[in-house]
Amino acid sequence: MSVSRLRVRPSGLISRLPDVVAFESPSGGMTAFRMIRRAREGFRRRRRDAGLVAALPDVLDRVAGGLRAGAGTLAALADAAAGSDLPLALSLDLGHVIDHAGDGGLGPALAAWAEARPLPAVAAVAAALEVTAGAGGPAAAALEGLAGGLRDRHDAAGEVAALSAQARLSAVVVGAAPAVSLGLSLLADRRVAPTLVGTSTGRACLLSGVALEALAALWMRRIVRCEP
Repeated sequence: MSVSRLRVRPSGLISRLPDVVAFESPSGGMTAFRMIRRAREGFRRRRRDAGLVAALPDVLDRVAGGLRAGAGTLAALADAAAGSDLPLALSLDLGHVIDHAGDGGLGPALAAWAEARPLPAVAAVAAALEVTAGAGGPAAAALEGLAGGLRDRHDAAGEVAALSAQARLSAVVVGAAPAVSLGLSLLADRRVAPTLVGTSTGRACLLSGVALEALAALWMRRIVRCEP
């Protein structure tokens, strides 16, 4: 069915706007919605990584405790990874490290982990554990010092996030305003919907608005983002 023949109530058209945009211009509409989907996936990934980084100091403290008790680095790491309070992503990562360490050694397994999870905190922990594998018990104090440093950095990032909460809320309000305005226009005036999707000028405006809104959302998110 051609878009020009669509005659539906605005309330029904609102939910179909993404499909209409994608149908009319795959290169424009689909690109904009892919950007939105990637932004959502990136948010989930950063949230998962933040939880993983926050749990690393506890892992280091447990490994240090195991070393002080006379356990080897790999055994202490396995005991630390068995904790039920660790995030799922970190538990899976440590499980892979332990499994690979049994085949090719702890050093290559830690290096593979740091490469697969490119986070500064993970790289620091992997390097510290690799050094600990050769030093043994005397390295426990160094692990505890690294754990304290990671906690301080995480607390500082949390403080920055709290101080920037107002700016992030403002970014959400400003970003949502065009979409809310469009929805109210569709509900208030029946002539808006046919003009928006039934004419070439309307479709061009709609595609341009969606693309600019997506770019603005990514830009504002980058400005107010707080790295751990």
